[in-house]
Amino acid sequence: MTGPLAAFGALDEGRHRAEFYRMWSAGHAAGLTHPDSLDTMGARESPSSEELRRWLLRGTERGRDLASLTHEGGARFEAFERTLLTLGEESGSLDEALRLLAEFYTRKHRLMLWVKKQMAYPVFTLLAACFVAPLPLLVSGHTGAYVLSALAGVTLLLLTAGTLIGAVAAHYGRKPPLARARMARALATAIQAGLPLPRAIRLAADASAHPAIAGFVERIGERRLAGGSIGASLAGCPHLTPEFMAVLATAELTGDFGPLARLAELYEDGFR
Repeated sequence: MTGPLAAFGALDEGRHRAEFYRMWSAGHAAGLTHPDSLDTMGARESPSSEELRRWLLRGTERGRDLASLTHEGGARFEAFERTLLTLGEESGSLDEALRLLAEFYTRKHRLMLWVKKQMAYPVFTLLAACFVAPLPLLVSGHTGAYVLSALAGVTLLLLTAGTLIGAVAAHYGRKPPLARARMARALATAIQAGLPLPRAIRLAADASAHPAIAGFVERIGERRLAGGSIGASLAGCPHLTPEFMAVLATAELTGDFGPLARLAELYEDGFR
């Protein structure tokens, strides 16, 4: 379990990841190799981002590809990171993948700032309640019992608040509009990069980082993904709204998947 202060600090990880991917993107655009880019940016302030940097640096120095490194990296990578880095390497659009990751974590950080603001008052209120609720014990002269009750309440809060804050943050990260935004961006990137349709759809579903969407696509057979339209394959998929399916249908007819990326921006800006 983590305490509330540590949990609130962990919500800032989006800012550190955004900086990491921006610096990597700048190095990649300048023509640096992955080891050079990762080494030049230097140590990261965030322990988890620094662990990620070192893992990638050691692996790329040995000539390992990003797909295998992200697959073996375990909890160092979120599902969206793993998918986009793999997608970028496979499709030759790593510059776009790094840019999208930087934008994704910038927006995630903004969301977490809002979550922190919403959570600060309830945590403070619960802390105050630990001292206010047992006041009758103090008034009746049971000072020792009051102190024990207050300390027990504070201890329980410290032990559970971190888990609660983390759960709330994860809940907001899995909100359907944000999942749709991630899927729309990844799908547009994968198809425009020329990946086979089944691979593009599965990568986009993984990029959504939403278990209901990823589970639905995982159950679709390879033949159906390869032989039908994307809209037909995703019909009935949870959280894919009519406007998402309409934009997708238009994109398939015109061959222009750019509007999917613009739809993603609308979702990220609050469109439901």
